[in-house]
Amino acid sequence: MKVLDILLLFAVGSILGVVIETIYCYLTTGKLMRRQSVVYGPFNQIYGIGAVLMTTLLSRLPDAWGLFLSSAILGGLFEAVCSYVQETMYGTVSWEYSGQRFSLLGGRTSLRFMIFWGFLGIAYIRGIQPFLFRLFAQIPFPVKAPAVIALNVFLAYDLWLSALAVGRWRKRLTGHKPDGQMDIWLDQRFPNERMQKLYPSMRHSPYKMAEQKKDYK
Repeated sequence: MKVLDILLLFAVGSILGVVIETIYCYLTTGKLMRRQSVVYGPFNQIYGIGAVLMTTLLSRLPDAWGLFLSSAILGGLFEAVCSYVQETMYGTVSWEYSGQRFSLLGGRTSLRFMIFWGFLGIAYIRGIQPFLFRLFAQIPFPVKAPAVIALNVFLAYDLWLSALAVGRWRKRLTGHKPDGQMDIWLDQRFPNERMQKLYPSMRHSPYKMAEQKKDYK
């Protein structure tokens, strides 16, 4: 697998994950909800990283049961790690399953979603991944290289700006006034109402909120 194909897989997986989760949410709740993790575009880097991890770690597993179990464990652990990192670094929580039966690792994942990851892993490794890499191979290198580089540079900028916007959102909720031109620009470009629409399922960690209020005082 070439580096360009892996980078392209990250971008495509970020989009496919949003599509799959949007469909799942609609089927289970009857509502169309935004499921992207960035402020611009239909991307969720968690799914992009997940696609890369499954491709690099699980592609050679021949047995369906082994692939199912490996995908379930990998998906559950990855989901829990992402939840912990998000709450620790950004003070926000986008999913929490402690109210469900068979929730695991402090509600950061659950048996239900590990089973979902297991089936998704089989579908991805046996069907989606081969199709994607055949498609990638047909893209001429002079077209693929600049397109993939530009797309990933944009995604890096998008992730950076999204982290700033979420951080500033949390500070506004705890009474922090703008500290410099960047904060003023973020307040104008990404006010609370827009952030709530962008991240309808995101909530702010009470511990982090209390910590920031204390620091501000």
